Amino acid sequence: MKKLIPGALLILIATVGIAQTKSVSKSSVILSAIKGMASRLDTTLIMAPNTKAKPQDIRLSGKDAGFFKVTLSAPNRSNKKDPLQLIVVFMPVETFVGLAKASVSLKGTDVTISLTGLSTKGLEGENEAPLAQIVQALGYVIDLGWTTLPNNTLPALQGEELAPALFRKAGSGSVEMIPVARYSPDFALNFGYYTNTRTGPFHHQAGILAEADRYPQHQMLFPDIASGQTSFDPGNESFGFYAISPTHTVYSEDVWNMLLQPKHVSHAVRIFPVKDNNGASISNSYLVCMEEASNGDYNDYVFLVKNVQPVPVDKSFVQLLNGKDFTGWYTFVDSKGKNNDPDHIFTMEPGGVLHDTGKEVGYLMTEKSFDNYHLKLQFKWGEKRWPPRDTVKRDSGICYNVPADEPDHVWPQSIECQIQEGDVGDFWLVGYSTIQVDGKQNSPTRSRRITKPKDAERPTGEWNTVEVISFNGKCVHVVNGVVVNYGENASLVGGKILLQSEYAEVYYREVWLREL
Repeated sequence: MKKLIPGALLILIATVGIAQTKSVSKSSVILSAIKGMASRLDTTLIMAPNTKAKPQDIRLSGKDAGFFKVTLSAPNRSNKKDPLQLIVVFMPVETFVGLAKASVSLKGTDVTISLTGLSTKGLEGENEAPLAQIVQALGYVIDLGWTTLPNNTLPALQGEELAPALFRKAGSGSVEMIPVARYSPDFALNFGYYTNTRTGPFHHQAGILAEADRYPQHQMLFPDIASGQTSFDPGNESFGFYAISPTHTVYSEDVWNMLLQPKHVSHAVRIFPVKDNNGASISNSYLVCMEEASNGDYNDYVFLVKNVQPVPVDKSFVQLLNGKDFTGWYTFVDSKGKNNDPDHIFTMEPGGVLHDTGKEVGYLMTEKSFDNYHLKLQFKWGEKRWPPRDTVKRDSGICYNVPADEPDHVWPQSIECQIQEGDVGDFWLVGYSTIQVDGKQNSPTRSRRITKPKDAERPTGEWNTVEVISFNGKCVHVVNGVVVNYGENASLVGGKILLQSEYAEVYYREVWLREL
């Protein structure tokens, strides 16, 4: 049996007195429908002892009052202490799309209930309600950063979007994860929270959103729960949010989308702090807005989460290059060996920038090995190029998962994220290392290139952000927020990391790593 959402606005209680007393609260009813069709009903209870209300005592007002039908249930109740029951239905006409506003009052009481209806063109695609309109219907004031239906799926924050974060429970009691909107294809939707483990995100299912029935559960505000619940207690653990469609799982951390769903949107969740209709922040409450497709509307599944506080993901990254010296790294120049760089091929410049003149081949290598991790850095090209590569593409690279016992030489066994003009993100399998891309494994040789299927590189001279994710044999190359290359079953899992010097001037900065 399908359950209504606990704590949602589908059943609203307004506690009031009779006309001779002051009302003690007011409520609102929020409904959605497709133009020319009726919404499901919403029942509002009014505590009005001894009030002899009749259907003709209902008063509808407002410019859109004609779109709502309000009836009185059981006006001849035998026990006058029982609540009065108003039944509300939203019925937009064929020509109306958007938000409708009205209010209803009942003679004999001083309560007034606001009514909001969201009317859409039809089912799915361009017929859906934009997220901005959904937020407005819910009674929130949030700057999303866009008002149209489609937007983009790039990782750059939009409007008041929260920076990437996990969450912890904010106080005693349970965390609530209430589905407040869904505009997606029709299917049963498993949702809940996950905790990070050595093998990846561990799912804790909360509930399952219903499939369409008499009403379009996949295209409405406050979709029903087919099973499960909307609250959970994660204890003291940090957690994220997930939802499972028939094609893939959406995670609130980009890193898991990149690793586990590389063919789908990486920045699949935008999270916004909730503000009421006066613009005041509602403490420990956030809208979790998920993208199932790729048009960037983020209205596919929208959840109101309560009793949570963010744990910024940035705080879990450590700075590998401290911006002052080479602590934690060592230099290797092919003609001179380890920590012998009299020509200052590698130097730290003001602003924490690593300057590699590129005059000789060599590298800057971490002293420490890393197991599963997410590496982020920025690079840009300088002007200088050196023989024998002074007339060809500028070249460098990030070699990673270098075995701890690998002797220093050019080039040690590793997997390389190519940094070369026009080719940033290519795989190079160095020293007989292997990886599977699209189900095909490279033959083990001294070096083998696997070109990226996508390009997201910026012009020479501009800063580019490159990310390398290595996790239990999966390797992902990300350029300026776009997954450009993906491999599995790598022969090297974990190890040291180096930045190449290869006859081209290059600058690196903001070298950060998060262990997974």
